[in-house]
Amino acid sequence: MLVRRLAVLLTAVLALTHAPVTASADPGASARARLAVLAARVQDAEEREGVLADRMAGLDRRLAATERELRTIRTRFAARARAAYQHGLGADPIVVMMSTADPGTVIERLDLLNAASRRDDLLLRRGAALTRQMRAQRRDLDLARRDASAVHRALAADSAALKGLLARLGAADAAAERAASGRTRAAGKPRASRARLNGRYACLVGPTRAYRSTWGAQRSGGRRHKGTDVFAPYGSPSYAVTDGVVTRTSTSGNGGLQVYLRGNDGNEYFYAHMSRYASHAGQRVAAGEVIAYVGDSGNARGGPSHVHFEVHPGGGAPVDPYPYVRRFCG
Repeated sequence: MLVRRLAVLLTAVLALTHAPVTASADPGASARARLAVLAARVQDAEEREGVLADRMAGLDRRLAATERELRTIRTRFAARARAAYQHGLGADPIVVMMSTADPGTVIERLDLLNAASRRDDLLLRRGAALTRQMRAQRRDLDLARRDASAVHRALAADSAALKGLLARLGAADAAAERAASGRTRAAGKPRASRARLNGRYACLVGPTRAYRSTWGAQRSGGRRHKGTDVFAPYGSPSYAVTDGVVTRTSTSGNGGLQVYLRGNDGNEYFYAHMSRYASHAGQRVAAGEVIAYVGDSGNARGGPSHVHFEVHPGGGAPVDPYPYVRRFCG
């Protein structure tokens, strides 16, 4: 039954999100399409890891409780066996029961003996049931561990492929930027220093990106994903999505290098896993201005570079940022 539930759970996780994966279009269409596919596979695997990690933690807790109860029962019977061995016939219930000439006392002792026998029988039955339960729990835990190992290997392979592809696309973007900058200088025109705006807003990263909705996706420790991960080449610029003030920069174990932007629209925008800052607390910035650079800091260390992006309307609790990213980045 537990194995069947795990299979159903994994199937559900695989089909959890059907939102389109978005990658910017340009002449390297096949590479961009590959970027979208790899990013989606990495995010699927991250969620499956979270599901399996929590499942294994739950199985560990239940198995430990089963083993504790079974040890208690075994300890009790072991103590009884030691007492019988040490005291010989003096501890034999029949001898004890018949060691008085008072019929009333004999009946009382017989009742006690029957009650003790029933308790022992119940304990023996409980011990047998716990033994079967423990074996099943160990099988389920071994299965979950094998599944987690397979998911981890697939995630490592896809993450490495995604990192390599981002690096290649980032190099191509840099070459295109240098060529465009050279043409601009040759034409005697000022070089643009900000990202292109979409109305009053700008995309938080440059032309190479991949993202999709993963709001609420499961992570280990019972956590849920509260942002949208936008994959982009390591070290590429990350932009202010709107006019506002950088209220603070900070570091944390999970988020790494983080930037908080209070927009003039009243929302707070949160960027995490940056590689370095390009702004400081109290700095007023315009939409499309560089405020940090994409990285893999915090608990993203060693994985594909990306920005974990959150939206807090009015500075309050986070909401699904995917519609905002779609609006800003297209």
